[in-house]
Formats: sequence, C-alpha cells, structure tokens
Amino acid sequence: MRPAERPTMRLAHRKTRNRSAALLLVGVVMLLPPIAGVALNDLKIFGAPFALVYIFAVWALLIAGAALLAGPLWDGQDAEVASNSADPPD
Repeated sequence: MRPAERPTMRLAHRKTRNRSAALLLVGVVMLLPPIAGVALNDLKIFGAPFALVYIFAVWALLIAGAALLAGPLWDGQDAEVASNSADPPD
C-alpha cells in the first residue's frame, strides 16, 4: 500500500472507532431507563415482563451493531498490519 493511501485508511478507521464509542454510549443510555422506571411498568409481552423484553431487545441490537462495526475495524487492522510488514525498514 502506498503511503498516500494510509491517511485515508486511518480516517476511515477513526470514524469506525468513533461509531463504536457512540454505540457504547447509546447502549448505556438505553439500558438506564429499565433501572429508573421501566421496571415499574406491569405490562407483559407474550407473558414476559416488559422490562425483561426491553433489556434483551436492547442487548440484541447492541450485539448486531457491534457485529456491523467489527468488520471494518478488523479489515482496517489487517490492512494496517499488511502495509507495515510490506514497508522495507529504513
């Protein structure tokens, strides 16, 4: 990989890292309401308490989001390792 392509790859890698940090913050915010007030609700969905369904739904969505973000992070890491090993030592 040519040196001119590296800053673009680093920028894309940084954007993906920022998105993963945002996913973490969104997850924390979405999981705070069950602790505060959603657990006080007596609503049942398919016989299960709403708070339980909510927590598992948020958990599943966070896993799906992490899986979507893991691909670009892994590809960027592989490309960076390959470019570093392809450069001759100075």
